[in-house]
Amino acid sequence: MRNQSVNFDEALKQLQSGKILLGTDGILTPLIKQLTEAALQADKVNRYA
Repeated sequence: MRNQSVNFDEALKQLQSGKILLGTDGILTPLIKQLTEAALQADKVNRYA
């Protein structure tokens, strides 16, 4: 899993410009992906540790 961070300043600019929040090209999509991957990784580590 890659460790990448969400650029909140860029997300805010996109929101202010009218970009959608959810969906394939949504502003929150990278954050949701990152959170889901982190949760799955944590579960995997805790389950098999």
